Amino acid sequence: MKRAVVRSTVHRFISRLLERQDDFDDNASLAELGLDKSDIEDLIFHLEDELGLTAFTAEEDRMLKTARTANDLSRFLMEIERH
Repeated sequence: MKRAVVRSTVHRFISRLLERQDDFDDNASLAELGLDKSDIEDLIFHLEDELGLTAFTAEEDRMLKTARTANDLSRFLMEIERH
């Protein structure tokens, strides 16, 4: 899977959660964009479904603890895609 596809999907889902189509920097803080832990957890599950990926619970838990930016989410998705 190409990084551009993953990035586009991450941006689309975050914009949908924020109920706006504003573009934002990949390194923008998810918290500063207005997403809380629950939003990020939902986002991870939706992104996995959209991209046809499955992560182990431990991987999802690690991501939930460490995801700070859209770039972090994209990296995580690319990482689990390699499994």
